Amino acid sequence: MHALSVRLSGKRLYIADLAARLEAMENGRAPMNALAYRLYARRMAAAMEGYPPGLLAAQLGRAYPSVLHAIEHRQFEVDGALSGQRGRGARVVATALLRHLHRHRQRRQRRAAP
Repeated sequence: MHALSVRLSGKRLYIADLAARLEAMENGRAPMNALAYRLYARRMAAAMEGYPPGLLAAQLGRAYPSVLHAIEHRQFEVDGALSGQRGRGARVVATALLRHLHRHRQRRQRRAAP
């Protein structure tokens, strides 16, 4: 059990370092470099593999919003949907958009029909 704790601790420090670098670029504390940004984001996503999302959010989520964003992104990739209040809001907006597009398509088809 101790080895797992040490491994997660090392991962957590690495993730925190990458998140700090990403947020420094986002906030203007460091010059924006697109290549470095993508590299840090990919490395952070890879480092987050196998780390319990709830634990990671509790440990780093308040200090690093980019960690929460990466957790949500990973959850969306795996589940195909967002959970929680933001997920419900996104679902409502997406449903309304799809309904609007469906009505618009139906109107266009009626106009085009002879």
